[in-house]
Amino acid sequence: MSKVSYSQYSQWSHCPLQYKLNYVDKLGIYSSSIHLVFGTSMHEVIQEFLTIMYGTSKKAAMAIDLEDLLKTRLIANFNIEKNKMHGNPPCTQLELEEFFGDGRKILQFFVNRITKFYSKSGFELVGIEIPIDKEIKPGVMFVSFLDVVLRDKISDTIIIVDIKTSTKGWSKYEKNDKIKSSQMLIYKLFYSEKYNVPLDKIKVEYHILKRKIDENAEFPIPRISKFVPANGKPSVRKAWIGFSEFVDIVFDENGNRRTTGYHAKPSRLCDWCDFKKSGHCKEWI
Repeated sequence: MSKVSYSQYSQWSHCPLQYKLNYVDKLGIYSSSIHLVFGTSMHEVIQEFLTIMYGTSKKAAMAIDLEDLLKTRLIANFNIEKNKMHGNPPCTQLELEEFFGDGRKILQFFVNRITKFYSKSGFELVGIEIPIDKEIKPGVMFVSFLDVVLRDKISDTIIIVDIKTSTKGWSKYEKNDKIKSSQMLIYKLFYSEKYNVPLDKIKVEYHILKRKIDENAEFPIPRISKFVPANGKPSVRKAWIGFSEFVDIVFDENGNRRTTGYHAKPSRLCDWCDFKKSGHCKEWI
């Protein structure tokens, strides 16, 4: 059984050749960074806070030393990534300290404005890291996990929240990137099918955690902001068509990845590609 994720679709959409080199030729070498360490740690801290707030009490959650928890998780995830890279550290101590400072500011904003993002009155926590798996083609299994799922008890509506860490927030370019914003539409569709919840009873939103803000800006963007993409049935259907097209192009009738038909797609993202000037991409030979 081949496993596929939305991140694979995103990579294939931005550059089919990069996808082939990673998933067909398996030439990619695992690499990590402070961004991964920080993103994982912030997810864990916020998820722990919400678990206590909804499962025990808001008072108990507010009593958590979030800064200490963040520090603990940063160190733990640093070591996990270091082990994955055979002893090579994913970042420097200075980077850890800088990101820890940024994370403290985000968490301060988070607890001071908790009701803007997570209200306990009339809401319940359905779960953290809820799995959504689906066989979308014979031999091809989609696997992913949802960061936070809430239920509005009054309207009996599900709210799926995806937490994103970002350096400067999402610009218009990122918000208009349909591949990026459609991720939650696919999650919405699969959640609806797996848990038998009507599409019109599911809402989705991104919570974007911003590390850097311009303190001198006239209208500075807050540390945390919501972004709700168009997610009605037509938008969900369009997202599904794009994703299913990817699956049909990449996987054959037996669920195996095809070995031909991939091309390079030069873009601004090439600067972050591990295969740039590696000799495997003709655009950089």
